[in-house]
Amino acid sequence: MSKGEILGKGMTAEVYAWEDDKVLKLYYDSFSKDCIDFEVGVSKIVYEAGVSSPEVFGIVSLEGRLGIIFQRIYGQSMLRAIEAKPWKLGYCARSMARMHAQMHLKITQDLPNQKENLINSISSSSDLLDGKEKIIIGYLMNLPDGTSVCHGDFHPDNIIVANDEMVAIDWINVSSGNPFADVARTWLMVRSPALPPGVSKLSIIVFKLAKKLISHFYLKEYMRYTNTDYCTIDDWILPVAAARLREKIPGEEKWLLRIIDEQLKRLDVCF
Repeated sequence: MSKGEILGKGMTAEVYAWEDDKVLKLYYDSFSKDCIDFEVGVSKIVYEAGVSSPEVFGIVSLEGRLGIIFQRIYGQSMLRAIEAKPWKLGYCARSMARMHAQMHLKITQDLPNQKENLINSISSSSDLLDGKEKIIIGYLMNLPDGTSVCHGDFHPDNIIVANDEMVAIDWINVSSGNPFADVARTWLMVRSPALPPGVSKLSIIVFKLAKKLISHFYLKEYMRYTNTDYCTIDDWILPVAAARLREKIPGEEKWLLRIIDEQLKRLDVCF
């Protein structure tokens, strides 16, 4: 088989059409086989757990590079859908919340442990946390565990809208754990001050407003749909924000550190 037209390009791979109903996620040379094997394994677990996600068919080698064959989902990302029809922003954000809640009803212990992942990421950010990581990890250990499927990178650009169906993609950060940690991470990602490079001043205003509205509608609908109060989700903001520091997203560091300090102050922890 030879690859078809290119459908997308990211930081780790390019996505091409493959056969009639599949796609090839072709990784760059710098991406290790162990990571690819990991993504295949967790993607199969998620699909078999009944989560709305692409079926995975295995690994291929092409042009000296490794790739994964996935089911092709014909549609567009929710982010593109919002950009095309901004008046549907509230509807899309609420749909995203309900999809996330339904995902969290799927239970498995075969995925990486959420708390272990958070602890590793927080520990890796010790140079920025300056001793606070020990307090944060101690706080994290007292939060409730869980066995829900947690995407770990759930946002509008990782949701494909195909007619009346929505499918979540990119499961490399998936874990088994507490759903409210997953919600806290989504809220932080959507509210992040990070913006695409080269954005005009006018576009910055629009982006910030859109982020604020999406996060508001998403969180409100998730709490309504699951009968959850805000404090239950807010409890997870501290460890999730500290763990996200590891990713070194441009424009986020000061914002995350401010959130962390505010959360520690709320807990009466002073430095």
